[in-house]
Amino acid sequence: MEKMEISEQESKMLGLIEKLIAAGVERGIEKGLEKARSEERLREKITYDIKLKNTRLLIKNYRKFIKACEQATCTEHELETATVDEILDKLYCTAYDEVTVVQSILASKKRTEIIIEHIKRIIKFYVFDADNSKNNEKIRRAHIIEDLYINGKSKPKISEMSEKYHISERQIGRDQNAAIEEIAIFMFGIDGIRKMF
Repeated sequence: MEKMEISEQESKMLGLIEKLIAAGVERGIEKGLEKARSEERLREKITYDIKLKNTRLLIKNYRKFIKACEQATCTEHELETATVDEILDKLYCTAYDEVTVVQSILASKKRTEIIIEHIKRIIKFYVFDADNSKNNEKIRRAHIIEDLYINGKSKPKISEMSEKYHISERQIGRDQNAAIEEIAIFMFGIDGIRKMF
């Protein structure tokens, strides 16, 4: 094999080309890392938005969950001891896989009861935390959420809430939204906290 000789000028040119390639690779890696970070932030935002939406839906439907459990045609004990035909008669339906229907009813009622208890405890803790914070706005937000969704048989009118708390109806909405964001942290833990920071 024949030895190739490179002039000093060609050597400098090769050195410059190597530097340009290294700089290009470095910029490409930086761009790739930034894009990956950006996509991760977007995924976290989407996850947080879903959790915030779920928190809003759970709190909004709290009274409906309670009514659904109260109106359930069978208690857990009845579901365990009744025959499939008795349960289907109460539901006014026929099914090919009756055992699955019975198990589904029992599981649905249990899940709903768990959700109700979870919401109730979270709201109680939120009110307790607010009352101990000495922050008047946080205390007001907590009691507004409690009045809007937990206390009483039905949701009070916003105008009544406005008079009770001596604030505008728009402020009731802002307090409600701020409280739900704070409650989402309690409902879903670390995912909510990650979004805050």
